[in-house]
Amino acid sequence: MTDVFKDLCDIWDRLFSHRPFLQGEIKYFLSEFDKKQYKFDEENLKNVNELIGDIKEDKINDFLLTSDQNLSSLSKVINKALDLSADILNQENKIITEEELNDKQERQRKRQEEFDLFKSDLKIRYETIDKNIEEKIKSIKLQYEETINKLISDNQ
Repeated sequence: MTDVFKDLCDIWDRLFSHRPFLQGEIKYFLSEFDKKQYKFDEENLKNVNELIGDIKEDKINDFLLTSDQNLSSLSKVINKALDLSADILNQENKIITEEELNDKQERQRKRQEEFDLFKSDLKIRYETIDKNIEEKIKSIKLQYEETINKLISDNQ
C-alpha cells in the first residue's frame, strides 16, 4: 500500500505541481532580461564613451581657445566696472561730506544769529539798567539838593 500511495503522490505532483515548470520559466525570463539589460547598459556605456572622447578632443580645446580670447576682455570690463563703482562711492562720500558741511554751516549760522540776538537783548537791558541808574542818581541828587537847601533855609 505504501507503494501505491507513493505512486499516487508522484502522479498528483506531476499533474498539479507546477513548481518545476514555473522555476524554469522564471530562470528563462531572468536570463533573457539580463541579456537585454546587459546590451542596453553596454550601448549606454559606448555612447557615454564616445561623448567623452568628443569632449576631450574637440570641446576642451575650443573652450580653452575661447576662454583665452575672452578672459582678458572680461577682466578689463570687470576692472572698469570696479573703477566706476569706486568713483561713484567716492563721489557719494564727497556729497555726504558736503551735505554735512552745509548742515554744520547752517547750524553755525543759526547759533550766531541766536548769539547776536542775545547780545542785542543784553545790550538793551544794560541800557535800560543804565538809564534807570542815571534816573535814580538824578532823583537822589535832587532829593539831596532839596534836603540841603531845606536845611540851609531852616538854619537861616
